[in-house]
Amino acid sequence: MIICITGLPGAGKSTAGMILKGMGYRVYELGDIVRQMMGERGIKITAESDREFTVRLRKEHGALVTVKRLLKKVRLGSKSNIAIVGVRSKAELDYIRKRADTVTIAVVAPVRLRFERTKRRGRADAPKTLAEFVRDRDAKEARWGQLAAIKSADYIISGAGNIAGLKKAIHSVLENEGAK
Repeated sequence: MIICITGLPGAGKSTAGMILKGMGYRVYELGDIVRQMMGERGIKITAESDREFTVRLRKEHGALVTVKRLLKKVRLGSKSNIAIVGVRSKAELDYIRKRADTVTIAVVAPVRLRFERTKRRGRADAPKTLAEFVRDRDAKEARWGQLAAIKSADYIISGAGNIAGLKKAIHSVLENEGAK
């Protein structure tokens, strides 16, 4: 089974991935695929270069380029326990769903909390204000199709609480799906 994790920046996607990794899932972040490709080309990774590279990559190779690249290197089987974190569009979800038994979880949290989390990460490219966060980060994700991915998720869980609460929600989803 493949667990696809989607959600807006700062919602708790990576934390959900860490929880699944602790449960024995092989976890892949789609953003890592882009950064790996940038590294292979000797491109310094900044917010601007990441954005420009991703746009160019999608124009040249289509919107599914990162998902296709990931699935080429991942062995899918009936016993696979894989989590793909950072699925950005319904098209990506549909592509994965056609190839494997898939459950999609959208992790959601209030915008102010998501903004505070991204600020705490201390990255140089973090938006400085809540308005900038919404205008830049959330708007970018909406353009990629993130909201449609969230709407088409099989489960929507809250990333607004603590890690224990997120872990409990993930366990509940897996239990409901008959997975472990």
